[in-house]
Amino acid sequence: MSSSDVLGQFLWHELLTSDPEAGGGFYSKVFGWKAQPWDAESGYTMLGGERGPVGGARVLGKDLLADTVGPSWLTYVGVPDLTAALETVAANGGKVVHPVTALPDPGGRYAVINDPQGGAIGLFEPPASGGGGGQMAGPMAWHELSADDVEGALAFYKEIFGWEVVATHPMGGEVGDYYIFGIGTTQLGGGFKRPKHLPPTWPHWLVYLSVPDVTAAVAAAQAAGGTLLQGPHQVPGGHWIAQIVDSHGVPIAVHGAKLGAVQPKKAAVKPKPKVKTKAAAKAAPAKKAPPAKKAKTKPATKAAKKKSAPKAKVVVKGKKAKGKAKSKSKQAKTASRAKAAVRSVKRKVPRRAK
Repeated sequence: MSSSDVLGQFLWHELLTSDPEAGGGFYSKVFGWKAQPWDAESGYTMLGGERGPVGGARVLGKDLLADTVGPSWLTYVGVPDLTAALETVAANGGKVVHPVTALPDPGGRYAVINDPQGGAIGLFEPPASGGGGGQMAGPMAWHELSADDVEGALAFYKEIFGWEVVATHPMGGEVGDYYIFGIGTTQLGGGFKRPKHLPPTWPHWLVYLSVPDVTAAVAAAQAAGGTLLQGPHQVPGGHWIAQIVDSHGVPIAVHGAKLGAVQPKKAAVKPKPKVKTKAAAKAAPAKKAPPAKKAKTKPATKAAKKKSAPKAKVVVKGKKAKGKAKSKSKQAKTASRAKAAVRSVKRKVPRRAK
């Protein structure tokens, strides 16, 4: 990335703390970072994650940053020309709280300023070779500004870094709208009106660290001596956030794609339907018992029909008996008539003379 491409990009993050082993304590336990002294500058600690450098850590002593910034995560934004940028800062009501300082090899220069409302932020000019520039691929997922006049603060930063408001979301109450800023179509952070409940020590700029599991990160932070301030709760887009204070009073936020506390509940519910299904399967024969009574009733009906069948046969036999009786009667009458006819014939036939 060339020096002209760094304008408005968050390039470095620095933990200002009273912890002499800033990265090796709380942040190693919660995020798994490793800390090691920076050879180029004594008293400065380099913090590293799985994908490389995450940022640095500096112990706050009796210096200008301790008085004007305080314990916090200080962000550094890229500018192609630090001298020109500081002139713009002064022209728009800001002031320098840490003078221009040159860095050891690979070089570059930085300074720290306060915006007109007291927000502290660092400006970093990479070396001409581009060796010290480039947007970090670390866990810093979001940068959030809180200011009494958020629109005025964003107008100031637009003059310095070229940030534009790319979207707004209504939050209601004293906060009002949430402003999302960035460069072009790239969103870099958000800003809102500073609510009254925020403590005076709360930084104007809050850094959100990306974590795989917000619930697990909060639990680890509390186990390492941190304090949960707010959350976890879901934000637009389906992500979850929580705001915590580390073991030495530095506010930080975590940002994740899922809330771990929800997952076990879903997993615990799954076996229940299976148990119910099996129980229902075992109980099925008992439920089929009532139809069995109906099955018993049906044979009884058939039996009744069978019992009534002989009556029908008796009736049929009776009819046959009557028919036979009538037939015999006719035969008897016919025989009687035949005998009478024979007798009549005998009378008419003359007898032979003796």
